[in-house]
Amino acid sequence: MMRLKEIVEKIVEHFQLIVIEEYDTQLLIHRAEILSAQTVFEEHVLYLCDTALPVLPPATMHCWLITAEANVAPFCPLRITRPVPAAALYCQINQLLGLTSLIESQSNQLYHALYRGKGLKSVVTLAEEFFGYPISICDASYNMIETSPLMEHMEYGLSHSSSRVYLADDEVESLKRNQVVEQIYRSPHAFGVRTVDHPDNQWIFCAIRIQNVMTGYVAVCMGDTDATEYILRMTTILADVCAIEMQKHDFFITRTGMKYENFLIDLLEGHFSDVNLISSRLELLDRRFCRFFCLIVLSCMEPHDSDLFNKQQMTALRAAYPNSMSVVYQDAIVLFLNQNEPIRLSEDFTAKLLSFSRLNHMKAGISQPFADILKIRAYYLQAVNTLTLGEDANPEEILHFAADLLPQYLFQQADPTGLSVGIHHHIYHLTGYDQEYHTEFIPTLRAYLANDRNATKAAAALHIHRSTFFYRIKKIEELLDISLTDSHLLFLYELSFLIWDYLC
Repeated sequence: MMRLKEIVEKIVEHFQLIVIEEYDTQLLIHRAEILSAQTVFEEHVLYLCDTALPVLPPATMHCWLITAEANVAPFCPLRITRPVPAAALYCQINQLLGLTSLIESQSNQLYHALYRGKGLKSVVTLAEEFFGYPISICDASYNMIETSPLMEHMEYGLSHSSSRVYLADDEVESLKRNQVVEQIYRSPHAFGVRTVDHPDNQWIFCAIRIQNVMTGYVAVCMGDTDATEYILRMTTILADVCAIEMQKHDFFITRTGMKYENFLIDLLEGHFSDVNLISSRLELLDRRFCRFFCLIVLSCMEPHDSDLFNKQQMTALRAAYPNSMSVVYQDAIVLFLNQNEPIRLSEDFTAKLLSFSRLNHMKAGISQPFADILKIRAYYLQAVNTLTLGEDANPEEILHFAADLLPQYLFQQADPTGLSVGIHHHIYHLTGYDQEYHTEFIPTLRAYLANDRNATKAAAALHIHRSTFFYRIKKIEELLDISLTDSHLLFLYELSFLIWDYLC
């Protein structure tokens, strides 16, 4: 069915005429008929005639008429400004109704395919059966989220990396050069385009929007066929169906509109093995690829409106660290620092981050700076674990640095039993001796190591006289038959205490 208003608008546009009388714009019409003396009147039917009515229906009937005559009051006719043969109106209106019925039927099938829970693949495959053309679903970073079977036979346009398929660099450049990308972002409906790069191919594009953010688009390759109203309307519906499916995944719900966000997620998940490909993709996404990197994971300590909060905070972060990139991933904001100069995590460099975190009640885990982009996944996990370890060890701190927690991070990767046997046997010996004879050799050794092996500072920390401290050190050396001037042995003791504290 179509509303009468939609039918009238189409007729006015097609025949270039004007409808004079007012009418019920919301009246539903399911078919059109040419009026005759034998007509049996029904509801939801639009009756057409060229001249005055041969038979008048009861005044209570809700029948409608498009006619060139005015004096047919029982029908509340719609008078048009110039005569149009009823047969021509009949063909045009029923063609419109037939197209609408087809689109309603096929769109219902697409939604049912979605609700059956088989994902985008089943939806796109079904849409290809309707369209007869290859279809691809891309995210805002030009990553192919899903493709229909016919896309496998495309002779151009695709680039492969690991488990991902992307739109080839030259195709992205073509879309940007021909301002197709801008049109995708701007247009609320599907549109057709031919570019000078592929004049023999008509492409249909339609943005996929979630929470008013362009998170991807549908692309249909029609070959040398011109776009029809059917394909344009169905592509718009397909984009809406895709938006519903994509909202099932946090990956798409938390996007804030930056083109590189989906690509950055792929980087964090380790989907690339080619530095040149990473560099070229970032440049296509209007980001510079630099030489030095660092990852910061920020977690909010208080509940918030995630969508509004994330947009505001990521805008502030990007302003504080130019050329950085940020994305919401795994319930946290990930800030990717990317610059040509070595990243030095000095107080001056992190002052903006500290101020931002305090203001927004957030804590940050900061990876070590690195230069190998292919190891970004490992450094992301380091930043995540640094935040967890830092909160456990120093909950009052706001910024937690991986470099300060390297031993704990390494210990976290190991088996606890394996770690326990890594504690030097001298530590166990001294612990047992302290327990049996009520000495304080372990606290003395700890204080010595904690104060950079400075006897004066260690004695002050223990609140004992220096002579008492030296007495204890001499007794430890005699008991273990060692010299505490052995730097390698002292390193092993330091490591042992770190393991001991971690396991406790």
